Amino acid sequence: MLYLLGYLLAVLGGVEIDLTKFVFGYFVFGTAHLSVSFSNDYFDRYSDRNSVKTSFSGGSKVLVEQPKLECLALKFAVLLLCFSTITNIIFTIIYGYNFCFFIFTLLGGLLGWFYTAPPVKLSYKGLSEMSTMLAVGFFMPGMGYLVASGTIDSLFLFLILPLSCYGLFFIITVELPDFESDSIGNKRNIVVKWGQTAGKLVTVVATLAGTLLLTALLFFEINSEMVDWTPFVIFSALPLLASITGLLWDTNNRRTLIRQVMLNMASMIGFLFLMNVSLILQNFW
Repeated sequence: MLYLLGYLLAVLGGVEIDLTKFVFGYFVFGTAHLSVSFSNDYFDRYSDRNSVKTSFSGGSKVLVEQPKLECLALKFAVLLLCFSTITNIIFTIIYGYNFCFFIFTLLGGLLGWFYTAPPVKLSYKGLSEMSTMLAVGFFMPGMGYLVASGTIDSLFLFLILPLSCYGLFFIITVELPDFESDSIGNKRNIVVKWGQTAGKLVTVVATLAGTLLLTALLFFEINSEMVDWTPFVIFSALPLLASITGLLWDTNNRRTLIRQVMLNMASMIGFLFLMNVSLILQNFW
C-alpha cells in the first residue's frame, strides 16, 4: 500500500499511468521487501526462541521449529535480493532513469537486509525505530513515486515526515509484545530501554505528530492545487485514536496487549488503505 500510495501521488501530480512500469517496478521493490521476511527470520532465529508468536510479531517461528531450513531461508533471502538488484538494473536501463534511481532502490534493499544482518544489525544497535521510519516514510512510498515519475519533488517530500511518524507507530506496536524476548536477545529498542508504558506513549506522540503534520499541509495549502489533504487528515484519526486507547487499557495482561497490537495494526492498515482510495478518487473523479 505504501508503494501504491507513492505511485498514485505521482499520477496525481501529472504523471501518466503506465501499468507495465508499475508492475515492473513492483518486482524490483516487492522482491527486496519479501527478502526481508526471510533474512529477518534467519538472523533473528536465536532471539525468536524466547518470543511468543502473534499475527504481527514474534517472528514466524518456522526456523525455530525447523532448524534444518535455516540454510534454505538464507539462500532464498539472498536470491530475492539479487533478483531485485538485477531487475533494478534492467528497469533503470529500459526506462532511461537517472543512476540515482538504481542507488535509491539498492539502498532500500540494503536497509532491509542490515536491519538484522551482521555486521550492522540495526535492530540490535538501537536503530530499529530510525530504520523503520526511513523505510515507511521514505523508501517504500518513494519507490512508487520514483517508478512513476523518475524523480523526487516537493509533492512527495512534504509527505515524508508524516509517513515517518506512522513508521514509528508501526515499529513500536510490533516491539510491544516482544519486550521480554528482545531484552533477552540483546536488542536495544525503545520498548526494551524505556518500558512498555513509555512505548505506548511514544505511539501517541507519533500519531499525534502525524495528524498535526498532515493538518499543516492542509492549513498552509501545500500543493493544494494537486492534492486535497482533507481526507488524509480525517483518516489519520484512526491510528491516533488506536494509540490513545493503548494508554487507557491495562496492557500488563498479555491478552489485552495483543488486542491493542491488533487494534494498532488494523488502524494503520485502514489508514493506508483509505489514503489510497482517496488518491484513486482524486485521480479519476
